[in-house]
Amino acid sequence: MAFTSQFMRRAAFIFACFTGGTSVLIAAYSAHVPGLEESSLRSVNSAIQMMQFHALALLVLAWTAKNFKTNWTLAISGIFFATGIVLFSFNIALHQLAGMGAFRPLIPFGGMAFVLGWVAAAISGFSKSS
Repeated sequence: MAFTSQFMRRAAFIFACFTGGTSVLIAAYSAHVPGLEESSLRSVNSAIQMMQFHALALLVLAWTAKNFKTNWTLAISGIFFATGIVLFSFNIALHQLAGMGAFRPLIPFGGMAFVLGWVAAAISGFSKSS
C-alpha cells in the first residue's frame, strides 16, 4: 500500500506541474493566434482556468497525501481531477486552437469528472484515514 500511495502522490504532483506549465503555454499561444474568434478565445480561457484550478487541487491532494494519512477517496479525487483536465481542458484547447474535434464528445465527461473529483474530496473528509 505504501508503494501505491507514494506512486499516486508523485504522479499527482508531476501531472499537476505538467498541467500548470501547459496552461501557461496555451495561454501564451492563444493570446497570439491571429484571427481567433472571441467565442473561441472564451472557450480556451475557460479551459485554461479549469486546468489551473485543478492543477492546484492536485498539488493540494499530493501535499495532503504526503503529510497526513490518506484514504482511497482522496486518491479517487485525484484520478477524477486528472481525467477532467484531459477530457475537458485539453480537449477544448485542442479543438479551438488546433481544430482537432475527434474527442470533442468527451468534453462533458471531463466536466463531470471535475464534479466527481470534488465530491470524492468532500467524502474523504468524512472517511477514516487508513
